[in-house]
Amino acid sequence: MALIANITWFFASTGAMAEEGIQGAIDADILAIMWDSSVGTGALLRALGLVTAIIALALRFKLAVNSYLKQSALMLSLLILAYSFTLLGHISELGTIEKGLLILHVLVMVWWFGALLPLKQACHQLSYAELHLLMESFGKQASFTVSLLLVAGLWLVIQLVGSLDALISSSYGQTLLFKLALVVSILALAAKHKLILVPQLKNSQGREALSKSISIEMVVAFAILSVTAGLTSVVGPAN
Repeated sequence: MALIANITWFFASTGAMAEEGIQGAIDADILAIMWDSSVGTGALLRALGLVTAIIALALRFKLAVNSYLKQSALMLSLLILAYSFTLLGHISELGTIEKGLLILHVLVMVWWFGALLPLKQACHQLSYAELHLLMESFGKQASFTVSLLLVAGLWLVIQLVGSLDALISSSYGQTLLFKLALVVSILALAAKHKLILVPQLKNSQGREALSKSISIEMVVAFAILSVTAGLTSVVGPAN
């Protein structure tokens, strides 16, 4: 599905640039121009990253060294996918530091949001003791990694928006504020897990409440990703 979405995105970007809809999206000359641009490079890197991940997941490694190679291949695919974001949109005009921060931001976001479904499944599959250990470990890791995500995100906002007035008056800034409200909401849910729901697991209670709360967190995470997609493809800092 991700590969299909990537191909669709490339043709949609071509049609948008040509301003001729579907006809422009399949125009050979315009497609050649787009393929030689950062859009084409980004699409190619995303395809490469996705294919690398698919191959790593499809192969049935049995030896420990091969398991290590599998994890290395998956990490490589993530780095390729994260790097592709630096070639597109408004961040492509910024410097190396900002692009590095974006890669960090994307990797932490993938780690956090990608862990939500397995954690929800663990609520129904593990014993209370095992679930408590898992959530405690995740909480400790998240305390550090999410802090990095917030610092990187804040710095990127400052660089992209430029001023408080632009943050408040522009459509880009207002969309960022909406995203910020969603981020505050998901952080509040994470704090609830760490301070209230996870400690209850010690007393063999709170499993269902934690599962439901993680479900809400997944919905908020999807909303954040949707708003981010709008920021990178529809609304720009100049709007």
